[in-house]
Amino acid sequence: MSKLRVIIGLICIAALLCCSVHAVRVEIRVLDDDDRSEIYGASVYVDGDYEGKTDTDGELTFSHSFNSEYTLEVTKSGYEDWEDDIDEDDTSVTVYLNPEELSLDVVVYDADTATPIDNAKVTITRDSDDDKDSDWTDKDGTVSFDVDEDEDYTIKIVASDYGTVSREVEMDDDDETLQVWLYPEDRFAFKIVDAGDGTPIEGATVIIDDKVEGVTGSDGIFATVLDPGKSYDIEVTHPSYGDYSRELSVEKDVIATEIALSRTVGSVIISVLDENAHAVSGAEVTFDGSVKGATDSNGRLILGQVNAGSHTVAVSADGYTSWEGTCTSDDQGADLQVELISGSVSVPVLTEDADHAVIGGVAIRVNGTYQGVTAADGLFSLSLTPGTYNISGSREGYRTAYANVTVTAGSSGESAVLTLASEGLPLAAVGVVAVVLVLVVVVGVIVARRRRSSSRRSRRPGRRGGF
Repeated sequence: MSKLRVIIGLICIAALLCCSVHAVRVEIRVLDDDDRSEIYGASVYVDGDYEGKTDTDGELTFSHSFNSEYTLEVTKSGYEDWEDDIDEDDTSVTVYLNPEELSLDVVVYDADTATPIDNAKVTITRDSDDDKDSDWTDKDGTVSFDVDEDEDYTIKIVASDYGTVSREVEMDDDDETLQVWLYPEDRFAFKIVDAGDGTPIEGATVIIDDKVEGVTGSDGIFATVLDPGKSYDIEVTHPSYGDYSRELSVEKDVIATEIALSRTVGSVIISVLDENAHAVSGAEVTFDGSVKGATDSNGRLILGQVNAGSHTVAVSADGYTSWEGTCTSDDQGADLQVELISGSVSVPVLTEDADHAVIGGVAIRVNGTYQGVTAADGLFSLSLTPGTYNISGSREGYRTAYANVTVTAGSSGESAVLTLASEGLPLAAVGVVAVVLVLVVVVGVIVARRRRSSSRRSRRPGRRGGF
């Protein structure tokens, strides 16, 4: 009987345990909030723990044994995150995810003036379902739209007095800004080219009916608005070309015309002087990369039939620093004056003694300014510009030597030899010797007198004694 009671007790406990851990099976379905389509690959989290991803039917099933409500979270790229508290006894949950919206800004500008265009109508069409949205640009030429991630859109822009423009935009996972040029209707372009080689001419001025309308860019093009069927007086000018003028009738469906300008020519006179305004003859002149010749005895070189415009010039001459620059010529030609600065000339200086033996360690000065000392071989090199200089060399025990040297531009033959004579005994030593010699003479005189006096006494007769 006691065993039966124990068995019955165990069965009751097992039943209670089974009841306490009974699992609830929950079916989750995830749909797009816009079109109610199933969302594949949405991530499901329960109380922050990852449970898995939805299948191709947008479904995921999981079990729990919670005895109170729990938090369910669903995420998917391209959609806003979803989160809610779920009752513990709910067996199914349908989740609607809202597509994540991005911003698409469209900015519209006038192609000629680069100013914003307001009140332009912008229409965007989502390519996947032809869904459309329209709005108008503000005073800054800007209009904004909410768009979906990973979608393609067609943008159409319409504005009064401008041609209609369409653009394609592929959205990824970032906001996008689209800038668009609008070109005025009845736009007419002038393309200005060189009559010789057909290259575009930058900086040509276009004048319409005596009014300056604009200047060509690097592509030689200037665009404006002209009415079809109307005639205009056209003028084109450029400093390097002859003027152009004619009457232009703008025909329907004609949007451009090409105008060829011929270059003007003239003579260019190049004068080359040194820093003292003296003509430099034999200077080589390079013009636009080609050697054109050398200056004459007057320092001049004349170049004829030079096309108007800007030219590069280089001038070089022996003994001078080279010069590079530009000159601009027109139909009157140009006069270019070039000043060359004399370059330095190497002048060697040799120091020697009276016997022509080299002397090292001699201090060299130019016009009184110290330059350095000669080496053991008696040489020192000076770098001098054209002119006349006084060169000196000095060393203890020698008299200072001087030489005048004239340096000419382009020469390399100038040199200086300084011969330093020995000073002999120092003046103090000479004085000492002189004093010694005087003393010797004086002593000699005294000795000689004493000897003569002694000799006289020895020859004098002695006195006789008596009473």
